[in-house]
Amino acid sequence: MVSLSTGTGRRVARNTASLLGGRLIVTAVGLLTLPLVYRHLGSQEFGVWVLLCAVVAVLAIIDLGLGSAMVREVARDDGDSSSRRLRATLALGLVWAVCLAVLATALLTVSWSWVGRLLQLGELAGEARRAMLWLLLSLFLGGVELPWRAVLEGTQRHGTAAWIGAGAALVGGVLTVGLLRIGGGLVGLAAVTALASGLRTGLTILTAHRYCPAYTPRLPEIRREDLRVVRGYGLRVQATSASGVVNTELDRFVLSGFFTPATAGHFDLGARLLNLLRLPPGFALLALFPVAVAGAANPGWLDRFYLRTTWRLAVFLAPCTAAVVVAADPLVRLWIGAQVPWAATNLAVLAPAYAVNLVLGAATIVARAEGRPGLETRYVMLSVLLNLGATVPLIWLYGPVGVPLATAAAILLSSGYFLWHFHRTTARPLAPVLRILGWTATAAVVAAAVGGLVSPHLPDGDGRLGAALAVCCRTGITLLVATFLVAGVRWFRPTFDGRAPDPADRTAAQVHPCVDAEIAVRTGAPLTDEVGNR
Repeated sequence: MVSLSTGTGRRVARNTASLLGGRLIVTAVGLLTLPLVYRHLGSQEFGVWVLLCAVVAVLAIIDLGLGSAMVREVARDDGDSSSRRLRATLALGLVWAVCLAVLATALLTVSWSWVGRLLQLGELAGEARRAMLWLLLSLFLGGVELPWRAVLEGTQRHGTAAWIGAGAALVGGVLTVGLLRIGGGLVGLAAVTALASGLRTGLTILTAHRYCPAYTPRLPEIRREDLRVVRGYGLRVQATSASGVVNTELDRFVLSGFFTPATAGHFDLGARLLNLLRLPPGFALLALFPVAVAGAANPGWLDRFYLRTTWRLAVFLAPCTAAVVVAADPLVRLWIGAQVPWAATNLAVLAPAYAVNLVLGAATIVARAEGRPGLETRYVMLSVLLNLGATVPLIWLYGPVGVPLATAAAILLSSGYFLWHFHRTTARPLAPVLRILGWTATAAVVAAAVGGLVSPHLPDGDGRLGAALAVCCRTGITLLVATFLVAGVRWFRPTFDGRAPDPADRTAAQVHPCVDAEIAVRTGAPLTDEVGNR
């Protein structure tokens, strides 16, 4: 029977801590260098740089779901390192990465004049084209790295992969600062990005080969039946990844096309700060995915895993989201050193929607672990359609802020649909999850309202020192209220009344305190009494 043993829990904790540590270094490098890049380039050229990076991010997402499929195959391997299908899947990932880079380079070269007019690049179009060629090289190198990174992640060596990325980011950050000091522009920044990608790829390949030399892509071992990985599991995961393009990167293109690249750059600053909130839960889910795959054969364990993960994500994200919304403006001022139009607005509008989406990440990894990524497909397409349909009307009504409003509305509505569809399809009870989400969301809303009401009366001032004081005061009040509401209410910690579950039935007895007797229906426990007072 699969269980969350102490060793497994410690391994997950180590992986999450390592991922966070490495990613925090990468993030810190970005946080320190981005204000320098913004001041050096100016708002218009910085906006162009943001658009170029968004193009590469969109292309990188088009992996046909092979990134997740490779991690899944490695995690499912029985340890004898002799799986032909595993090596064939790694080879498919490598082949597609090379083909994608070549196709993207050819397509952008032919259509660049049209792209420049569409995004209003103006006189910067020529320099942007040269920079794009360097960024496409970094895309190629990242694709080559993908199979070996999947080996590290699938064998739960997340920390190793994270520290490799952190080292490459540090090198890239040092080179970026040096480049700015000598007056480098878009092309220089793109070249530094490609150099950092090459360093990360080389280190990842060497490390993966050292730990798992048998897990190597083998092109001759690819068979026609291996393409089912792409047609089935892979394409469904790809559909989910595509929603990230519409709900994040597409916003930058729309803002540039309707307004200016500078407007897109300002909104991007808010989105980058939002990524800080997404780091801990995002990497926790990444570390938990191989664990979920390993335990998927035991439905009772997987149900408890799902609810525990949902509970912990909600408890973490509710107070943090409320604090970010209340302190959005001073956070931007603290980072950049001055007020940036639209950045704080984008941060405050998108934070609640992404928090809800992250909490439902527990359902996502359970669906993928069970080999049913198609459960996400409908909600992904709904999100895309809602976002595309609402963007233009909301732009006409509210101006630039209509873009993040459309994204937030699409994420919230489609996430609600996915939660209902997931529970209906898998026959899991929905009420326990709704109680978790309902109470934590209520706590976040109340805390944000209290923080917003008292913010005008709290210390604030000019410059980074005044912004830091405002951030401390606003987040302190908001976190205090949210934490009290989440942890101090008895309703949130239900207990059993009536006949207790059979002590011999560990499936029911070990349910997390935030889960009530309805879970026993799914896990098979002989528990028929109603839930007691909360």
